[in-house]
Amino acid sequence: MRRSRRGGHSGLEFGGSGEDSFVAVVVTKLTGALLFILLLAMVIMALIPRADLERGGQMAGASPTPAVPLAITTPAALPDAVAGRPYAIALAATGGHRSPRWHVEGTLPDGLALDEASGRISGTPASPTEHPVALRVSADDGTDIATQALQLGVLPSIAPATPGSWWKPAWPVVAAAWRTWIEQGIGFLVLWLVHLVGMNVLTGFERQATDEALVAGDGGTAQFPLQRRFAAYRLVVRLSTLSATLALAAWMVLSRGPL
Repeated sequence: MRRSRRGGHSGLEFGGSGEDSFVAVVVTKLTGALLFILLLAMVIMALIPRADLERGGQMAGASPTPAVPLAITTPAALPDAVAGRPYAIALAATGGHRSPRWHVEGTLPDGLALDEASGRISGTPASPTEHPVALRVSADDGTDIATQALQLGVLPSIAPATPGSWWKPAWPVVAAAWRTWIEQGIGFLVLWLVHLVGMNVLTGFERQATDEALVAGDGGTAQFPLQRRFAAYRLVVRLSTLSATLALAAWMVLSRGPL
């Protein structure tokens, strides 16, 4: 405060009152803004879900809880193996806390084994099985255990092609395929086609022989012997076809065994 004289009058005057009021206003506004920001931060912290905080704690080092339970996803019917050939299949599972260890209840076909760490069934089966082998596998991750029934069959091996020679060609020995064809009636169809081809060939030979006899001028005397000879040929073809058909039918009945 200071004394001033203006216009012949004296009075008291507060020095710098305008600047002080401006500073006070600025400080007040800044303080209010800081208080508002602090209050807003406290509201946001209060609204953060508790699950996010728990997730943050898990990321910091806590063991996470699995969202999906342990389950085996391998189909119940495993692909068939073939005797004498390498076989490998990996069992699969989803969920759980960690990679599971596998166990099998039952006896795997001879030559196959289960790797407990990877769940891989591998090996070379020695002999075929009459029916699929019933198994029960389990996956254990230390906390949960999942089990599932499986079936695994071993098919008989297919014989390789036999080596041929100059007088005997090499033919693949596929007994199962030939047997299936015969049982489906393909064998009888083949015999019938061979019979038709043989009869057509004899008819063509007979017509050719008759034309040659007519050209030679002795068609009347030679026609009857030609007819008798080719009739005998046709009889032989018919008897051969009938015998082959009966033999095939008998083989099919005897090979199936008693019903």
